[in-house]
Amino acid sequence: MDESEDSLVRRVQKGDLSAFEELINLHGSALRAFVAMKLPIPHLIDEIAHETFVFAHRHILDFQAGTNFGKWLRAIAYNLVRKETLRHQRTKKNQEKFLDHCLMQRAGRGHLTAESPIVAYLEECLEKLPERQMELLRHRYTLSESSREISKIFRQSDAWVRTNLSRIRTTLRNCIENKLDFDSVKP
Repeated sequence: MDESEDSLVRRVQKGDLSAFEELINLHGSALRAFVAMKLPIPHLIDEIAHETFVFAHRHILDFQAGTNFGKWLRAIAYNLVRKETLRHQRTKKNQEKFLDHCLMQRAGRGHLTAESPIVAYLEECLEKLPERQMELLRHRYTLSESSREISKIFRQSDAWVRTNLSRIRTTLRNCIENKLDFDSVKP
């Protein structure tokens, strides 16, 4: 007969590590499924699940035996997923700001010297852009025009300009990341 979850929790609270292993076996699959629904990034599913169990073990004395352990685990996992999502958003925003900065510098000085591989890769990636996209970048970064001013020149909406500039920056960021990834695996 299987031991109840409540008694397993009480054993863990008394320091029994094997009881915690049983709790992991009992809740591991459901927790991974929960994390996968919230953050469908394969390498992060196991990492978040692992961090959840580590946090739960460290804070097991805070858990009130007799309440729903699975629900407690999901709450911990939810907070970790939220933290990871916010971290990813900050990283993406910082990358966009850096790319904006590089484009502004490039526009102001003509061509940047390759102080880092990213600057050189940016130059290569810019060369691959269609003329219309380069023209949008020129108006935004070289001429420092607002999206409203650019929309009048291109006879498009302000939203169209902002959307296309965002797509161009994403294209450039992906191009740079691919070049960095390629260089890191080159022999």
